[in-house]
Amino acid sequence: MRTIYGINPVREALRSDPESIKRVIVSGARGAAAGKGNAGDRARRELLKLAEESRVSIERMAAERLSSLTGTEKHQGIAAEIPGGFAYSSLDEIIGVWKKSGKAALIMILDSIEDPRNLGAIIRSAHAAGVFGIIIPKDRSASITPTASKASAGATEHTLVARVLNLTETIKRLKKEGLWVVGVEANGETDIYSGGLDRDLAIVIGGEGVGIRRLVRSNCDYLVSIPMHGNVGSLNAAQAASIVLFEALRQRG
Repeated sequence: MRTIYGINPVREALRSDPESIKRVIVSGARGAAAGKGNAGDRARRELLKLAEESRVSIERMAAERLSSLTGTEKHQGIAAEIPGGFAYSSLDEIIGVWKKSGKAALIMILDSIEDPRNLGAIIRSAHAAGVFGIIIPKDRSASITPTASKASAGATEHTLVARVLNLTETIKRLKKEGLWVVGVEANGETDIYSGGLDRDLAIVIGGEGVGIRRLVRSNCDYLVSIPMHGNVGSLNAAQAASIVLFEALRQRG
C-alpha cells in the first residue's frame, strides 16, 4: 500500500487516476471541514468534493493518527492510500513517448540522488520543463516515497520515472537512440549557455556531495557547468537541475 500526503499530491492523484485510490483520509471533524476556515481548509474541502465526485471513499481521523499513518506532521490534514507501490515506467516507455511526440528529446538521468526531498523537487521542475522521463538507478538512490511525492507537489503522479540496474548501459542505449548525454559538473569544459542544449538530450545530475560517479561521467558526451558568483561555490542537485532544464528550454526557443 502506497500512502501519499499533502494537498498537492492528493489533488494530482485524484486528477490523474482516481480509480487507483483506495481511500482519501482527512483529519478534523466533519463540521470543521465544512466551515469557512483558512486556505488549507478550503483546499481540503475542494479535494473532498473531488473525491466524492470520483466516488473515492473518504475517512476521517484525528490529526495524531494521520501523523502516525504518514510518518510526519506535515501532512496538511489529508492523505490518500493507493494499493501497490509506485508505478515505475520502463526505459522503453520513456523512449517511446519521446519518439511519438516528434519533439527534441529531453530526459533526465539522476546519479545517486539519495535525498527524497531533492528527488521530489527535481521531478517537480522536470515535469514543469516538459521532460519525457526521469531515470534513476535501483541502488544508491532515493525512490518515490511519500516524502518525494510531497516535495514534488504531486508531479510524481504525472511524470514517467524509470528505475534501471545500470546507468552506464542505459546511457549507451540512449546514445544508440540518437541522444547526446551531457553531465552537469562544476569543472565542465563549457558552460550551460554555450553547451548546445537544443539537441536530443539526456541531462545527468550527480548526487549530493559526490557528484556524478566516475564511470557515468566517462560515458557522458561532454560536461557543462553553471557559472557561479559570490562566495558559495555550489548549488544543490535540485537547484542545478532546474537551472539546466530551463536553459535547455530557452535554447530550444
